[in-house]
Amino acid sequence: MKETDMRDKYLPLAIVLLLLGSGPSRPARCAETAEEARAKALAVLKSDAPIEQQAAACRDLARVGDKDCVPVLAGMLGDEKLSHRARLALEPIPDKRVDEALRAALGKLNGKLLSGVISSIGTRRDAAAVELLGKHLASTDDDVARTTAITLGRIGTPAAGNTLLEALKNAQSDAVANTCDGLLTCGATLTAEGQNAEAKRIYDGMLARDLPVRFKAAALRGLVLCDPANRAQRLAAMLHDKEFGIFAMALRVAVDMKDKPVTDVLTSELAKLPADRVVPVISVLGQRRDKAALPTLLDLTKKADVAVRVEAIQAAAEIGDASAVPVLLELIKEKDDKISRAATMALAGLPGPEVDAAIAAALEKPDPALGTKMLDMAGQRRIAHALPAIVKAMSDADLSVRTAAVRNYGEAASVSGIPVLVDMLLKSTDDREIATYEREIGPLCAIVSDKDACTTTLVEALAKARPPVKVALLRILQAVGSAGALQAVRGTVDDANKDVHAAAVRVICDWKSADAAPVLLELARQSSQSVDRTLALRGYLGMAMQTGASPQQKLAICKEAAPLIQREEEKRMLLGAVAGLAGDEALNLIVAYLDDPAVKREAVATVLSIAEKRPKKQQADVAKAALERVVKVAGDDAAAGKRAEELLKQISEEK
Repeated sequence: MKETDMRDKYLPLAIVLLLLGSGPSRPARCAETAEEARAKALAVLKSDAPIEQQAAACRDLARVGDKDCVPVLAGMLGDEKLSHRARLALEPIPDKRVDEALRAALGKLNGKLLSGVISSIGTRRDAAAVELLGKHLASTDDDVARTTAITLGRIGTPAAGNTLLEALKNAQSDAVANTCDGLLTCGATLTAEGQNAEAKRIYDGMLARDLPVRFKAAALRGLVLCDPANRAQRLAAMLHDKEFGIFAMALRVAVDMKDKPVTDVLTSELAKLPADRVVPVISVLGQRRDKAALPTLLDLTKKADVAVRVEAIQAAAEIGDASAVPVLLELIKEKDDKISRAATMALAGLPGPEVDAAIAAALEKPDPALGTKMLDMAGQRRIAHALPAIVKAMSDADLSVRTAAVRNYGEAASVSGIPVLVDMLLKSTDDREIATYEREIGPLCAIVSDKDACTTTLVEALAKARPPVKVALLRILQAVGSAGALQAVRGTVDDANKDVHAAAVRVICDWKSADAAPVLLELARQSSQSVDRTLALRGYLGMAMQTGASPQQKLAICKEAAPLIQREEEKRMLLGAVAGLAGDEALNLIVAYLDDPAVKREAVATVLSIAEKRPKKQQADVAKAALERVVKVAGDDAAAGKRAEELLKQISEEK
């Protein structure tokens, strides 16, 4: 579209936007154009502006610079303070004059400035600079020599590779490392561009010289990647190389490459490798997750060496194919704990419905050699179609099997399995088994959404249960925590069986919600047994110490409990509950305890705590009387007496 057409098209829109402006104010200035930003930045660079402004101008030109900026920026390459900024501005400009300027600077600069220019040439991959760069490979400045080698590698042309190979012939000490780094970069660049033959020539040239192992290993890796025709042979040779660094590089290459021939090389060479190299190769086969390796790995699980067998089991698990299940099931039966444990963990981690089906099938035909491991597996994996077999195992003659079945039925069925578990609990006669049912059912009842239905199930069971089971059901009802559950527990307090009675009282005393407060108060007042009254009173006072209770609720509980308190422990509980309150009613509750030697110290501290919270000019008379009493009874507690006097002084000053 022509510029005049563009202007005609958008002019009406500009007018509309102008008319929409508010009142007489001028419209907002349009954003600065690239041309304007460029002109402003160049003006700054041509002026005597401070260094910070010139650096900012270079940053702007890195965004909007063009060929007209090259002369100014090139003139700054020798400036120690601005050379770096100038290069960053030059690098993105798509014009050959940038390359010419950078090449020209090669003969004029040295040190850090020269290294910087060389690096910029590498960023732009200027092939025309190769010959000039070659002169700097032998620089006595290590940084210049190193940067030059890497830059030639980044340029990555055959000519750049030739220059580096020629330099390698006479390189010594650090120059060898610098040149090899450049050659490896060059080879990788050529390979990435599909110039495999040229890359191969680079790597072959490196290997023609006796290099440190790390460079030799890297060159061999490059050959494997760029020479597919000879990949298998090279990789096999690396696996057997006497240098462990080259063997380690072979493993790294094998992990990175996903093609099947690599798997074939690894599996075929396993039997020929020294013993200390077998386990690492097996590990790589697992990391590659190529199912073609599975037959070899499963065969290795049957060999003599335990370390090899364990690694093969773990590698098979990483591949994650259901075809490994039959072998793993047999390995789980092994007497060697390392083998059995590794196989168990491997089977547990295998994904897919086929694995679930195999585990369920193993449960339907119990194998004593597998013990309870399949039950645990079904529970961990929550295999729903294994539930019938788990239910059957819950009636097994072996207690350990029954216990494992109960534990894992809850895992697999979750809350939907509560009715079945409760029904099986009713049939239990062993105390340990009853305890297992309780441990499994309780947490499920705590998370069930339909509390009423769950309560109904438990209450119906409660009516039929023998005393030991009834005790367990009472504790499970506590986990439900509903009003109906509390009512059911309260109904068993008068049970003729002493164990059931005691369990009911304790469950109510430990109830988590405030719904239990009236029941506890009733028991504390009316129970015929002193133990029950004491437990209920402590439970009731405990309600006042719960963080969710409001100050009003806490005060009400303390007032109801106070007349019932006789023992020292309950007195301390009351004082602890009241300490967090304020007001004259709270003070009146505890003043009497100031004369009780057993709890005097706690009572003094509580009076001070409440008095300190008192709002000014409120409850002054009650607070004054309580504090005066503290001064009299404080005795050897000088700090408490002094604090009481200070508070009394504050009260007198309020009047």
